[in-house]
Amino acid sequence: MKHLLAKDLSPKDTLEILTGGVGPRPIALVSTLSKEGKRNLAPFSFFNAFGSNPPIVVFSPARKTRNGGFKDTYNNLLETKECVVQVVTYAMAKQVNICSIEFKPGVDEFIESGLTPLDSLKVKPPRVKESPFQMECVLKQMVPLEEKPGSGNLAICEVLVFHIAENVYKDGIIHPDLLDLIGRNGGHFYTRASGEALFELEKPPLPPS
Repeated sequence: MKHLLAKDLSPKDTLEILTGGVGPRPIALVSTLSKEGKRNLAPFSFFNAFGSNPPIVVFSPARKTRNGGFKDTYNNLLETKECVVQVVTYAMAKQVNICSIEFKPGVDEFIESGLTPLDSLKVKPPRVKESPFQMECVLKQMVPLEEKPGSGNLAICEVLVFHIAENVYKDGIIHPDLLDLIGRNGGHFYTRASGEALFELEKPPLPPS
């Protein structure tokens, strides 16, 4: 085993090790608006669901490892308190990768990537048409974890509306083969969560009382 003390690593090296070892991670493609109404679209792989009553999703628009600055998503969320979180499919992978580019503030990633904006029902930021699962959200709390380059900020969001493509339903569930999601690994690697990568396990029975 290779033993590394976190305190001896740079923020960049820590990020590479953490994202390489913790994976695959689901990807949140988050759309926001600035207070001036400019659209932003960015992917985040520090993301998951954390409760169903109310429905809560959390992602981390972390500080930049290079200079500790904030991302547009972070600034927009604090200003407007609204976003749409959508999942990322294999068919969208290259376009979402374009959204990860650190464009200058005000650049519209919908235009740069070619992804299609759709009006939302309850919030102002648009949805992404190409995603089969979209969640309109309001920001409940932004929790800063530290104030250093690479430090996380937990964007705790409550889901107001779920949008689900009808063709991803099978046998009463949202079927992973039909979603064809991708997950993020370290380096330039991704995981495709469909086909032979899938397997099923029945829940074990309860022990006798």
